[in-house]
Amino acid sequence: MPILLLSATLPEEMEEAIRQKLTLTLSSYGEAKRLSRIARALRRKAEVHFKIDTGMGRLGCWYPHAHRELALIRKLPVLVVKGLCTHFASADDNAGLTLTQWEAISPFFAENEKLLRHAANSPAVTRRYGFDADMVRVGLALYGIAPNPEDQGLGLRPVLSWKSRVTLLREMSRGRTVSYGATYRVPSPQLQAVVAMGYGDGYFRLHSNASHLLVRGRRCPIRGRVTMDQVMIDVTRVPGCRIGDEVVALGCQGGEEILARELATQAHTIPWEILTNISARVPRIYKHFHSQG
Repeated sequence: MPILLLSATLPEEMEEAIRQKLTLTLSSYGEAKRLSRIARALRRKAEVHFKIDTGMGRLGCWYPHAHRELALIRKLPVLVVKGLCTHFASADDNAGLTLTQWEAISPFFAENEKLLRHAANSPAVTRRYGFDADMVRVGLALYGIAPNPEDQGLGLRPVLSWKSRVTLLREMSRGRTVSYGATYRVPSPQLQAVVAMGYGDGYFRLHSNASHLLVRGRRCPIRGRVTMDQVMIDVTRVPGCRIGDEVVALGCQGGEEILARELATQAHTIPWEILTNISARVPRIYKHFHSQG
């Protein structure tokens, strides 16, 4: 299947990208000329999508200049323009700007009906703007999460769970403090569990004294600061809790569920960052996954 690189490609990466038959996203004639020289030296053609900036201000050629840039790129014989695209800046919360961007890209789409045209990200799809063109680029929705809380009822189901285990149980007496900075003082005797996860795994330090983990289907509050590799939780009200018990930081257990949006609210961020911040050292296990081959 074709692989489209959505970000800019460094000059030193272009040769390998061509060898791997990747489709590159270009924002300028300057990029195209570099890619053309490399493709010509390799005696190969390179497929590209041309990105037009209609208000995102990240990648793409600013749309008043895009006709000229695209015309120049098309004159390079070893480049094959396969698609046109833009990116919405505020499809989740600014319908006016989204419509303005769509109106800016529409003439390009109308003039290039034989190309693959795409603009809509997850918020644009779930808000049902209808700006879907030939393709959509969903990100958060692939995880089964609606970009906006009001966009529920779409049939999306979260596909990711983040789990760890209890590594130690400790009886804590009244007055003792927990973790760095002694930000939590035990108000009455409680049973605490040490869990093998921390900010080194991508679990935000901002969850300190603010969030919960699930143990045996019960919400257990975090006590003290989240540390690099470990976090402490109160399991006093979890009957039969023992070392080795499964702990859920994100996902379902029993009748309880912790959503990415909940963690995002507590950490003053967005669900996208919660999901992408899970570090590479956390093992990934894919269930019910079938690759094409």
